[in-house]
Parts: sequence; C-alpha cells; structure tokens
Amino acid sequence: MVRLKKIFLNRFFLSGLAFVVWFVFLDEYNYWGQREVIQDLNDLKNQQQYYDSSIRLMNHEKAALESDTLLLERLAREKFRMYKPGESVFWFPDSSFTQN
Repeated sequence: MVRLKKIFLNRFFLSGLAFVVWFVFLDEYNYWGQREVIQDLNDLKNQQQYYDSSIRLMNHEKAALESDTLLLERLAREKFRMYKPGESVFWFPDSSFTQN
C-alpha cells in the first residue's frame, strides 16, 4: 500500500498523468474531436462516391441522348412536354393517382 502511494505521489507519474489528461480531454485535438473529424471524413467519402456514380450515370445518359435522336425526342415530349407544330397533345393523369 505504501509502495502504491509512493508511486502515485511521484512527480514524474503526476506530470505524466497530467500530460495524458491534457491530451485526452483538454487539448484542441482531443480524442472526441478526432472521432468527430474521422466520422465527417467518412461521410464526405461516402458523398464523393455517390456523386461520382451520379456523374458516371449522367455522362452515360448524355452520350445516349447525343447519339439517339428518338430517345432525345421521347425525353423532350415526356419530360418537357414539347410537341411539333400542328400536333394535338393529350395529357392523361397518372393511373396510380385516382380519387375515390
């Protein structure tokens, strides 16, 4: 018991303990702050993967639209509701949306 008391009151042990407490709890780069930074980094990497896959998909769609005029016309008619001059267009509501 006396030996443990002597070790705990040693100035080197106390300064080492103060050093550890300072870096774990009080420092700008403490343990919890570093965990948050690592979590943010992982979130940003996931976002980057999502945006990279979106860019690849959009480039594929762009190439398809540039090469296929029928697909381009279909997109213009369905999404942007464009029509040729003198053409009558009828829009029907989506059949999944019905009122009782």
